[in-house]
Amino acid sequence: MLDRLFGFKIQDYLQTFGLFIIAVGLPLSKVLMSIGAIWLVSNVLLKMEFKTYWERWRKEPTFWFILTFFLLHILGLFYTSDFSYGFKDIKAKLPLFVVPTALIAYPIQKRFFNYILYGFLISLIITSLINFSFIISGEITDYREFSRFGSHIRYALLIVMGILISFSLWIEDKRKWWLFLVLFCWFSYYTFASQVVNGYLVYGVILFVIILILTWRIPSKSIRITAFTLCLSLIILFISLFLVSLRPNKESWNFEHLDQFSAHNERYFHDTTSLWIENGNPVLVFIAEDEIDSTWNKYSNMNLEQEMPNGLTLKTNLILYLTSKGIRKDKEGIESLSKDEIKLIENGTTSVLESYPSLYREFRELQNTFLQYSLGNDPDGNTVSQRFVHWNVAKEIIKKNWIVGVGTGDVQNAFNRVYEETKTNLDNDHWYRAHNQFLTFWISFGILGFIAFILFWIWFLYKNIRNKYIIGIGFTLIAIISFLSEDTLETQQGVSFIAMFIGLTLMKITDNELCEQSKESD
Repeated sequence: MLDRLFGFKIQDYLQTFGLFIIAVGLPLSKVLMSIGAIWLVSNVLLKMEFKTYWERWRKEPTFWFILTFFLLHILGLFYTSDFSYGFKDIKAKLPLFVVPTALIAYPIQKRFFNYILYGFLISLIITSLINFSFIISGEITDYREFSRFGSHIRYALLIVMGILISFSLWIEDKRKWWLFLVLFCWFSYYTFASQVVNGYLVYGVILFVIILILTWRIPSKSIRITAFTLCLSLIILFISLFLVSLRPNKESWNFEHLDQFSAHNERYFHDTTSLWIENGNPVLVFIAEDEIDSTWNKYSNMNLEQEMPNGLTLKTNLILYLTSKGIRKDKEGIESLSKDEIKLIENGTTSVLESYPSLYREFRELQNTFLQYSLGNDPDGNTVSQRFVHWNVAKEIIKKNWIVGVGTGDVQNAFNRVYEETKTNLDNDHWYRAHNQFLTFWISFGILGFIAFILFWIWFLYKNIRNKYIIGIGFTLIAIISFLSEDTLETQQGVSFIAMFIGLTLMKITDNELCEQSKESD
């Protein structure tokens, strides 16, 4: 329609611009994401080539998966009690239904494809620099607030996606390779600076993919296979050691043979009923309070009863710091501290972990989380422990509703009921949903919805591997990992991310398959 009006294929440019708006909006603005999605759908409707659309939809399995998911959400309304939440859920997921469908019906031209990636990278550069400026300024101390443009977890996924795209363009573009190498390094550095555990995990997986790809590009077949096998073996070994190291170590919790007196004959205070932990060690054991008072005064002029900015007394800070080092809270313990450590304690530091590199600190905190959970501690205040509770509640819901689920709108209601029935020690403010997209699909639509969702992502990964499309392989793995610890499709940024890259990946794969078919016919 518009092509005839303007005398050239303006709608090709409009389709590209609509997708470009979404790409720029992903890291930057919800408004841009919405505008881009509406733009794409409007342009497809104005094109009015519905016969061509149907032919493209009919041949593309992804369209049928998307249609299945949409129908599941509609059918789920028939046996839900909370229609308000049900319609809200469908509205939130609309980009997942309309964006890939629009791009299958009317794909952008091959020559415009990289411009979408450039738009995404430029937006990611701008937002990451703004976020980093807050980090280095010291205005923000909680890493969850580092992302000024949405959830820190979902932004971490976008950053890793930027790493993947930068790597792909780095090995493809012979002229601007240095630019993409710089971007690869910057986004990698930002991932570690932002201290998001999910970011570390996804980065590790993408690094694994990159190593395998580089290994597979070695010209010699024998060397390639040997290097590939070696890399794969080392990665499997690393993962195994990592998982083993997360097992709770309860050796320091053996209270059967506690020394009752210090080396200077003061009776220790032991509270063996307390589950207060600092860096994996029990806080309220081996406390010689008189020795703490007398010894501390030799090294510091600060009063131990002075209240610190964190609301604790200096003495409590000292006890926590000594506990974090795994040493006793007595004369020898204080004398083992360096001058720098004394200064840190005076400044409010409560754990030796605060002076460790961020990656190792996050790993140690993850270990401590598993220990705390195994001891039955209150999960409030720790997102990992809370997820264990959410998953256990999800399993209880599935046991009772495993065939057809609870419907599109009753997921939160089902969670609330189980939280009440089990009398969970989780605070009401943290009575969240599964934080696992696979479990949420099962809870919502039953076993068939769960199987369909899993099959789609297995098939999509296979399709990308078969076509050797690096960005598609990496994106699929990022999506799957995010689904394991987040309800990624419950937020606009998450669902727009998944929707856009499904559409982009399909266009690239379809183009590759058409090229292969053309070569075979020649």
